[in-house]
Amino acid sequence: LMASQIVRYLCIIGSLLLLLAQGEGLCVSTAPDHKQFVRIAVIDDAQQLEVLIRGKYKIMDPLTADVLTEGRTLPRSQINPLKGGIQIGSHQFAQTWIRLVPPKEAILRYQDNDLRYRGHMDVLLKKNGKLLVINVLELEQYVKGVLYHEVSDRWPMEAMKAQAVAARTYAIDQIQKNKNERFDMRGDIYSQVYGGKKAERFRTNIAVDRTRGQILFSEGKILPAYYHSSCGGHTEDVRNLWKDNVNALRGVPCDFCRLGPHYTWRRNYRLKDIQDKLNAVGYHLGLIQEIRVLDRNESGRIKNLQITTRDGNSVLIPGRKFRDIIGPNLIKSNNYEAVMKGYYFDLTGKGWGHGVGMCQWGANQMSRQRFTYHDILQFYYPGSEIVDDRQEANHSNAFE
Repeated sequence: LMASQIVRYLCIIGSLLLLLAQGEGLCVSTAPDHKQFVRIAVIDDAQQLEVLIRGKYKIMDPLTADVLTEGRTLPRSQINPLKGGIQIGSHQFAQTWIRLVPPKEAILRYQDNDLRYRGHMDVLLKKNGKLLVINVLELEQYVKGVLYHEVSDRWPMEAMKAQAVAARTYAIDQIQKNKNERFDMRGDIYSQVYGGKKAERFRTNIAVDRTRGQILFSEGKILPAYYHSSCGGHTEDVRNLWKDNVNALRGVPCDFCRLGPHYTWRRNYRLKDIQDKLNAVGYHLGLIQEIRVLDRNESGRIKNLQITTRDGNSVLIPGRKFRDIIGPNLIKSNNYEAVMKGYYFDLTGKGWGHGVGMCQWGANQMSRQRFTYHDILQFYYPGSEIVDDRQEANHSNAFE
């Protein structure tokens, strides 16, 4: 099959899946059109939150499509878990899964933050008695809520367009992988950072609109379009991190991010803090004497570290695992040198992030050098193909 035909069939299947409730994990789409929808977990393990809806609204049972209540406006109301149900203001519902359908947007207040979301809001009562809130919205609206959190709206348009295609492709890949789960992605750094309507900006919205429907294919399949802040000179081979075995994600040399703010970094650590963090996850280490790099992979990132304690014991730790334990925002990348200084040590590193796929600061510099977003995507995902679903003429009227 041609890549464009595969997109067509995937969109048809995805839309049909949204119309069928196959257990608690899937949402039933009540939308009258045939757009691609996505489910984003925006609040998890909440004891309480507030909601405000201006204009006519409905509260529905997603499993039966029954309207439980409706009104002209929903004043600011508390949402609380009940035993076997959910309470919104004065309304108590026996359902453990309800859907709020606003005319345009819902305003949620959680942990002193006001959050504005387009689309529907699903509220689920979890087994632990807390609430999970999922924003169900159209894919292009979702990408608009992502882009500003991933790149600056002051960046050149071609860089933002490349990011829009990558974010959209990543989202569709996650929709496929998580179709039997309660949601497709989270709204934080563990998926893509999603800020809802408040994150939309004029220029990033233009970038989304100008690439509408465009996604990346590789080897006849949707590409897992990973990306990161700065690669530090060479992107990472996806096989060193995850199970994906894709030629377009094998890693490439990159000199474009050299002028970016995260190309190099340096940080000082107290050995006792490292010891405490390692012991908190099951290691049993005494005072650390040395942290030594044993080997690196082809991109220069650390494969294994050896930690030696003052009592003569030593332990081998994969570099990726060490970074996860200490904190990915403290150790910005897995490409660094460790220099011991008594009870402290310095890390001097390159790049920020896991390193797989598109280097965002590299894309920024490429666009400043007059490369198009097609050039940028082809450079960081070599051999991939941009497929434009808009050329499929509304999926050849498959729904008529």
